Amino acid sequence: MKGINMTIGIVIGFTVIIFLGFLMLKGRTTQASPNISDKVLETKNQTVPDLPVGFGYKCMWFAVKTDDKAKIARILGIKNVKECNWKVGIEKAYAGSIFITPAIDGWTLSCGVGLPHDGSEESIYEVKELLQILSKEFGEAQFFSTHRIVEYHCWMKATDGKVSRVYSYLGESGENILIEGTPIGFEKSLKLANTFSDEAKDNKYFEREDITWADEELVMKIAGEWSIDPSQLDKRKDVAPSLGLLGQK
Repeated sequence: MKGINMTIGIVIGFTVIIFLGFLMLKGRTTQASPNISDKVLETKNQTVPDLPVGFGYKCMWFAVKTDDKAKIARILGIKNVKECNWKVGIEKAYAGSIFITPAIDGWTLSCGVGLPHDGSEESIYEVKELLQILSKEFGEAQFFSTHRIVEYHCWMKATDGKVSRVYSYLGESGENILIEGTPIGFEKSLKLANTFSDEAKDNKYFEREDITWADEELVMKIAGEWSIDPSQLDKRKDVAPSLGLLGQK
């Protein structure tokens, strides 16, 4: 009988230990769940400041020398403007909206496939008008666009209300859409394709190895020299969490 009682006692003891362990584990899980829930909510809440998110490929953007996001929104004619963080803003920009970023190194970027540019010559002139207005207001404004599927690449620059440089190339047709002004900075070291030139009348021109044909990496490099390379923003460690503006054209 004594042995039986001892066995029962041991079983009861183990049961109590297991039960207490279960309660402790449950308590820890309950304490941790609010943090997990908060993180989920944070990623969905566009008003929570966050760090920069890289973009640029298959997109278009203005770079303006100012930190006045609201005035940029008015000049670009953006509607339904609301504060928004990087994560949601960039995601929406690729879905048709326009995201105006917080200022970085004195530059504010306005990006999104909803901007008025489809690669046509008409839309290029529309962008030129906006650059003239933006640069007259803020001193300097730039525009960049790149589309991987049709291999369309474009960059423009304006200072004090005057457009000084336009370069656009459509790889799908193998021709430039519009070229204005002379190369700036890094461009000078390249022999950029110019299908309007007399040289291009010779078919061998398109086989020359000394000709530089625009691609998306070149767009990023020029953007980085002129102002900001947006494809590298997520690598920045010197930018504090912040909010931009989100709207539609």
